[in-house]
Amino acid sequence: MSSKQLINSVDTTVGETLSGLCCAYPKLEHHQTKNVVLIANYNNRKNKVSIISGGGSGHEPFAAGFVGTGMLTASVAGSVFAAPPPNHILHALNSVYNDAGTLAVIPNYTGDCLNFGIAIEKARQKHPKISEIIIGDDCSIPKSDQGRAGKRGLVGILFVIKITGAMAERGNGIDEILYHAKILADCIATYGVGLRSCSLPGQNMLVDMPADEIEIGLGVHGEAGYRRIKIKKASEVVGILLETISQTLSLLSNDSVAVLVNNFGGTSQLEQGIVINEIVTQLRSKNIKVCRIYSGVLMTSLDAAGIHISILKLLEEYKKLYIDCLDDTTEAPCWPGCAYSLPALNCIDKKFSSAQVPDTKDFKKNFVGPKLNERESRIIKECLINACKAIINNEETLNTLDRGCGDGDCGSTHKKLADNILKSMDTLSTSYPVSLLTELSEIAEECMGGTSGAVYSLMFTTAASALADSEAEAGWPQLWAQAWRSAINGVIKYSKAEPGDRTMLDALNPACAAFTDQLTHAEFNVVIKKTVDAAKLGCNLTKQMIPKAGRAAYVKQSKFLNDVDAGAFGAVIWINAIAEILIREIE
Repeated sequence: MSSKQLINSVDTTVGETLSGLCCAYPKLEHHQTKNVVLIANYNNRKNKVSIISGGGSGHEPFAAGFVGTGMLTASVAGSVFAAPPPNHILHALNSVYNDAGTLAVIPNYTGDCLNFGIAIEKARQKHPKISEIIIGDDCSIPKSDQGRAGKRGLVGILFVIKITGAMAERGNGIDEILYHAKILADCIATYGVGLRSCSLPGQNMLVDMPADEIEIGLGVHGEAGYRRIKIKKASEVVGILLETISQTLSLLSNDSVAVLVNNFGGTSQLEQGIVINEIVTQLRSKNIKVCRIYSGVLMTSLDAAGIHISILKLLEEYKKLYIDCLDDTTEAPCWPGCAYSLPALNCIDKKFSSAQVPDTKDFKKNFVGPKLNERESRIIKECLINACKAIINNEETLNTLDRGCGDGDCGSTHKKLADNILKSMDTLSTSYPVSLLTELSEIAEECMGGTSGAVYSLMFTTAASALADSEAEAGWPQLWAQAWRSAINGVIKYSKAEPGDRTMLDALNPACAAFTDQLTHAEFNVVIKKTVDAAKLGCNLTKQMIPKAGRAAYVKQSKFLNDVDAGAFGAVIWINAIAEILIREIE
């Protein structure tokens, strides 16, 4: 039996909550088919930098609640706890772009980094003045345990959004705004504590927490905290959090700070007030000046109970500028600051139907590439069909492998991709590899979702670009080798993962290397067999690897030791399925 929730359908939660926000604040513009919310009159901001941000849903009011003059120009929402797809982000970028430029403020999660990266790369083909800043402010996990994924992006991102948004409203240029965004990113630290986990729409609570225990180092996706301790007084819990934050920021006597206190969604206001009082009391006891403090339900984890403390260290050189920007008025409906936030002595209903928002794919590159002959086109089609069927047949195996480190949906998401490729088979451009890869990229980002969708979309996109830029005289095996290597390099660039991090790269990279190395001195059937062997060996080696990228980086290794990585095994499945067709054709 699932938790009690006021929803209509699991599938419509995101669209309905954004519509509800825009009913409450009708000057906000809601593009329903893209889950994008825009500032009023965004088309008239010709000389002001646009600021956009977003991420998975379930964290309301982030990010749509912070759209308004002086903060975000646009927000984009993904499914619950899943990054928004690249074409939705691209729609937001395209909607607000102007000659002054755009800054994308991205929370540091693999899916968000990948999907924003795809959209930004596509947008830059027409709009060069797009910059991005990735915010990772979580200080609860020691650097040695973070892996390559780095710090998680938490509520501290709002400091960056508020100050850069105010600078944009003042008319500052994109370079100056990005400069300060980078400084701010290094001066923010956030630490969370959880008393109760959340329940996803239509499901039970994700983590069972004993009544006498709490988890510190909690993120916003329902995952377990960094460690679990017995429940203590509010003063003791706040002391634990502030100690780590102070060490991270090297806070000293006479330093000045601004503070955000974030409610996970299920914490009472009585408790939150107690926490705020403790924060101010303890910081002042260390002679640290609390210049501004903001509190509210800002970046939630659905119905979880807990709080985040986020502190911005105000460097003396920029202290006045940053405080002034924090004090600047904003029309964003959910920013907690107001006239009463300053120290005492300082003294029509618009409706937008989906029909009004054209479902276009702006900036879609018209690839020009060589055409395959009839036999080659048939082989490509058969390879795709065999790979898709193999993935579908192994759905439950992949889900089982994924349950040790995540939500157990690796097989389901791969099956979505496979199903939609098979449904589109009659319309795919199997005679034109560049166009085919582009179409596969669009299927992955639209239908697969999450980090897996972003990775596959990015692989297809970068492979297509490599084929489009290569010389056909090199021969198709060499061209595919170049495209494969480009695909891997694209994933490494945007995901922060590298071979050895216990990801799908650990199957893809050795397979690509074997394919490339054997091409010049082996029969093609031998090349294919060695490629499959290399993929299987690489996948098998993930059994003993410590994850350093993606959500698995935050999960104890003992949860999945002796099991291969689900993503790597997925890659082996389709590599082997493609090999079966190629070897059959050769022999």
